[in-house]
Amino acid sequence: MKLNARARAIPDYVDTLDGFRAVATFLVLIFHYWQQSWVSMVVHIGPVAIDFTPIVSIGSLGVELLFALSGFCLYYPLAVHPERRLHAGQYAYKRAVRILPTYFLCVIVCSVYQIGRLDPALLREQFIGNMTLTQMSTASLAYNHLNPVLWSIAIEAQFYLIFPLLLPLFRKKPYWVMLAAFAIGEGWRMYLRDVDYSRIGWLMNQLPAMIDVYVGGMLAAHVAAQLKRLLDERQRAALRPAFTLAAMMFAATYFLAVMYIGALRYEDVPENLSRLQMHTRKFVAVAFCGAIAASVFSCAWMHRLLGNPVTRFVSTISYQVYMWHGWIALRLKEWNLPPYATERPMDDPAWRWPYMLLCIALSLAIAILMTYLVERPISRFCLAHAPRWAKPKPPRVQPGNAPTDHGGTPS
Repeated sequence: MKLNARARAIPDYVDTLDGFRAVATFLVLIFHYWQQSWVSMVVHIGPVAIDFTPIVSIGSLGVELLFALSGFCLYYPLAVHPERRLHAGQYAYKRAVRILPTYFLCVIVCSVYQIGRLDPALLREQFIGNMTLTQMSTASLAYNHLNPVLWSIAIEAQFYLIFPLLLPLFRKKPYWVMLAAFAIGEGWRMYLRDVDYSRIGWLMNQLPAMIDVYVGGMLAAHVAAQLKRLLDERQRAALRPAFTLAAMMFAATYFLAVMYIGALRYEDVPENLSRLQMHTRKFVAVAFCGAIAASVFSCAWMHRLLGNPVTRFVSTISYQVYMWHGWIALRLKEWNLPPYATERPMDDPAWRWPYMLLCIALSLAIAILMTYLVERPISRFCLAHAPRWAKPKPPRVQPGNAPTDHGGTPS
């Protein structure tokens, strides 16, 4: 289908994604700090007590939202500009520049700290596994002694590698590729239902168990781009309330699934968290991806709610918040900060909230410093000095024809 002038003018930036990324980061951060502190998540409003524990206790699902956002963000610029082609060198270079420099720095800092604390052989194994992004290759490596959240960076890198292979197929048959990804993901999860308890967490975090979440994000981008081409401004304006309601309903589906998992997790049931996720991941993925796609066309108030300066700022520093927050939480407990009066810090009620607030403050401070003093300067320098293989060749201009601007390739 030929693109008209309206479609060519579509911007690639979707402001609501900032809100989703901020929410996902907040869910993961609060979950890990709650996990370390046992702080009460019951809010009392007059005589009414509202328990947020089921939601907070499943905050790790924020990682899956981040994976869905990755699929959306990678494919959306190509979906709204079908004439674009993915330049493999530029794509690989930009992805590497985006995540690897500060990731390697994080691994080095965490490894240096463990010198003299971890067994040298174990430290060497952990360092090599994390530096080569192979830490998910074995269960022992996946139990990360350097930084507990780094497993997801390895899974992200794996998806970056297969994205160029998926792209040609997805552009031709997006719904068939989605069906295949769902079959792989659900088949993997069904297989794991009979796997030994000790290996279930490691195997549930492998890429095959996550592939439908990533491809679901790509499908959300495809649907959003198709709707942008099919609907003119007047039609979009008339349908904004419907899209807003759809986004809210998809979000409600997510929270219902989260509350269901959270409630079961603390009852006397045989399943652990990973086993519960097996049954609900497909529903959570649909909720994530539906909410993301519908939000693109939502009312102005939803764009202001999700795409404001605060969420944009949190989204900007989210990568560094994610990488450092767990390590900070563990170090503060190790250093007895703030001081606690019991053998185990979690048993001291007076320690819990000060610890939680100190964790949040330090995580944000370090993330801000890392983003603006390290991540962004390195990224700007590397992009400004990109090697020749990472630069697409300019299109050849036939004699007598003016050059055409197709908008470049996506980041």
